[in-house]
Amino acid sequence: MKDQILEILSRSNVFLTGGGGVGKSYLTASIIRHYKENFKNVVILGSTGISAVSLGGVSLHSFFKFGYCKDYEELRRLDYRQKDKLSKLRNMLDACDLLVIDEISMVSSNVMEMIRYRLLTSKFKGRVLIVGDFYQLPPVQKEQNESKLFNFLYAFNSSAWEDMKFTNVELLVSKRTNDLKFYEILSRLRVGELDDEMIAYIEGLRVDAIEPDSETSVLFGRNAEAEMLNQKRLLALNAPLEISNSDVLVMDENLDKKEFEKWANTLNISRNLEMKIGAKIIFTSNKWGEYYNGEQGKIMQILKENGAISSVIVQKDSGEICEIEKCAYNFCALNLNEDEIEENVQASLYQFPFKLAYALTIHKSQGMSINSLICNINHIFAKGQLYVALSRAVNPKNLKLFYDKKSDFRQHLRKVVKIDDEVKKFYQENVFLHIKESL
Repeated sequence: MKDQILEILSRSNVFLTGGGGVGKSYLTASIIRHYKENFKNVVILGSTGISAVSLGGVSLHSFFKFGYCKDYEELRRLDYRQKDKLSKLRNMLDACDLLVIDEISMVSSNVMEMIRYRLLTSKFKGRVLIVGDFYQLPPVQKEQNESKLFNFLYAFNSSAWEDMKFTNVELLVSKRTNDLKFYEILSRLRVGELDDEMIAYIEGLRVDAIEPDSETSVLFGRNAEAEMLNQKRLLALNAPLEISNSDVLVMDENLDKKEFEKWANTLNISRNLEMKIGAKIIFTSNKWGEYYNGEQGKIMQILKENGAISSVIVQKDSGEICEIEKCAYNFCALNLNEDEIEENVQASLYQFPFKLAYALTIHKSQGMSINSLICNINHIFAKGQLYVALSRAVNPKNLKLFYDKKSDFRQHLRKVVKIDDEVKKFYQENVFLHIKESL
């Protein structure tokens, strides 16, 4: 599969897509590794802090020097004040062999135009690999600009998308679940389908109350609800409350502190992490051979040095016991050293790579594989949110749905299984190379 994508990249830009759990991140990481092993310069960008960290990259906005610009016109005005920065950026793009952009569904059409502008004003001769699923959560629109004739939402709505001439590749087989019936239901939900058979299947997952056991997490549409349940369950534990505050080490005196804080706030960690012995936790990142994003466990022991928490002993749900130390989340700038693009770590934020697992928001669960969960669908409104929630499940036998609002469950289901017509049209009207082989 990797070889197929590499062959396409030798002659074309690539858009790599597919539903939750098909292996997009794994395949992307193996392509990046191949380029680096062959001494090629790779720039890895994430549309969010979470996606940037998961692939070992930097944020798209900070790399391209977009500041707080919302469109091309604002960017041109900003550029008059940052000519030195732009000179360095152009040199890096000149040397770049592969530009990777993850979570493309969160990138708006305006930002896509700004990316093209940056590439056109440099001597970029490399390939672009963009990764993501437009059926999942769409870009956040802070404001609609009604004065503009064309205010398209998605990256594929931009003329930049057309100009880049992507070869579209869709991965089809889910690595997250082996249940073919469940996979079929998810695949149809992803594209906005819902018939009586599907409704009956989903209704069969419904429960009347949220009574999670020690191994079950609850997914909510709203952050406040998730926070409330986590606090309630933590309070019920008969053990002293401990707090781990994140530590920040600044290595570069030129660090843009506003940009750093903005980045830090998008990480899937708690800056002030509350914990107790016996607390249920979920890992929010991957560490090869030690833990994966979505893996759960229980805190068995909290170790301290000089009064501060130094490490935590966790018994994972698999039974394995491991000692977890704080993880370094690096805020990087990319620099060109002769012909090689290097990462310059400007600051490191240290915190434990887990959160309380009694409750999570659907948004922050993206990319996770969760063994046992209950989805509270009372407050699901965003397009693709229900699909994102259900597709976190590894085993449908350990998946439940909770709904207790006055409106009919089936009516609510029809309302929330909605996708944007623009997205459906994009996937239907464009040619996709479908890959089914296992990784």
